[in-house]
Amino acid sequence: MKRFAVVLAVLILAASSLAAVDLSLVVGGQGTYGELNVGKRSTQYTFSVDAELDMDFDKGHGMLVGMLLSMQDIDLSVGYAYQTDISSSCDFILGAGVTLGLKQALGLDFFVTADFDFTVTNNMFVRVGTGFMTDLGQLGEDYGKNPNFIIPLPYIGFGWDF
Repeated sequence: MKRFAVVLAVLILAASSLAAVDLSLVVGGQGTYGELNVGKRSTQYTFSVDAELDMDFDKGHGMLVGMLLSMQDIDLSVGYAYQTDISSSCDFILGAGVTLGLKQALGLDFFVTADFDFTVTNNMFVRVGTGFMTDLGQLGEDYGKNPNFIIPLPYIGFGWDF
């Protein structure tokens, strides 16, 4: 099942990038972290890396495709993105979509993001943003019965325009 999801994500990226007018890649989003847990009996290091590809097709309308890789799972996200210029060095991106969690069982969650991109150089920017996420659990009988609604702290990511 994980292979199918990865192949599907690659196909979506390939097909979308051929039609895309503007591409932006961001690394270091909401899901990026490193953590060292030191206990009496064990020491454990966990990490997670979040990356997102934004595609602007026409007049600010586009899509976003994201992938979160961690030691425990892989999450794939697909959604709509609207981008508008705030100034010559700042853009605002509003995104909404679904996340498919590929843990031991499948999970389907929803998200909304609000991000600001601050231009550093011609092709590089810093992204600051937050959003709203749901955690509805794994698909099955208990799906959605104990939902968690998450508003993450603002994050900083680094991105490149292509």
